[in-house]
Amino acid sequence: MIKKFLIFVVAFAVLFAVVYGVQEAFINQSSQEIRFSVFDTNVFFVVTSFIISIHFEIFSNIKKLQSQLGFIYLPTLFIKGVLFFIIFKSSLFNSETLTITERLHLLIPFLLFLALEVFFITQILREKQSN
Repeated sequence: MIKKFLIFVVAFAVLFAVVYGVQEAFINQSSQEIRFSVFDTNVFFVVTSFIISIHFEIFSNIKKLQSQLGFIYLPTLFIKGVLFFIIFKSSLFNSETLTITERLHLLIPFLLFLALEVFFITQILREKQSN
């Protein structure tokens, strides 16, 4: 369990560093302005994906919940979206429409962290099915 926890920490930390570094380099190179904190949104994505992955690993070790793991994961994307709206309502959703660049600075990190989260979830499900 501790080994998986460390793997999750390292994987999410590396992905965060790469995504944030590329975004900052792009922002510094381009002349376009981003009207929200890229760091804050990336921290939200990495923390929520990490928490979901850790909880899923914990839930997978509870025999009573093993047959329900897929159903437990389903509402997490909805919950993540609601939390994102609540936390970033004032900085993102009160302004006019977002530019294409701003949308991409939200969508790409979201998809990358979601992909890593889904990778870990599928690994956990495969491991539990083989047991």
